Amino acid sequence: MSFEAYLSCFENGEQSHFPTSTVSEAFAPFITSRDPEFSRWTVTYQDSSSALDQTELYLDLDPNDALRCSGFTVARPTSDGRLFDSLLRILQTTNSTIYCSGECPPMVGHAEAIAHLNSELVEALGTPVVVLNGNEIRARLERS
Repeated sequence: MSFEAYLSCFENGEQSHFPTSTVSEAFAPFITSRDPEFSRWTVTYQDSSSALDQTELYLDLDPNDALRCSGFTVARPTSDGRLFDSLLRILQTTNSTIYCSGECPPMVGHAEAIAHLNSELVEALGTPVVVLNGNEIRARLERS
């Protein structure tokens, strides 16, 4: 897939943060490199049916504390289901949403997160959807 998706954390309509370790734990053992200069992590699924199945994550680190991030950009997401399962784990444990441009409503991992989303984001992208599995995230992103 050649597009970008965005995972962003909110609390009471404002940007919020969660531990950067949440991302690390969700994608372990698939993180094959971390570039601190650009806050870029490469996630690779080497046993995939594709010759090189990888995705770049560009973390939005707190400038005052790199142990916290407000989310990340998923650049050119792979179609490997493990990527979307990892995204779901983050959505289920934070007040985050994943979204992209196009006909794709913001997705959350639990209903309580909806109340925390930014109202302008919801107005622009539509009514948030609670996703139950990684395949649902992939299908919604692919349709956008």
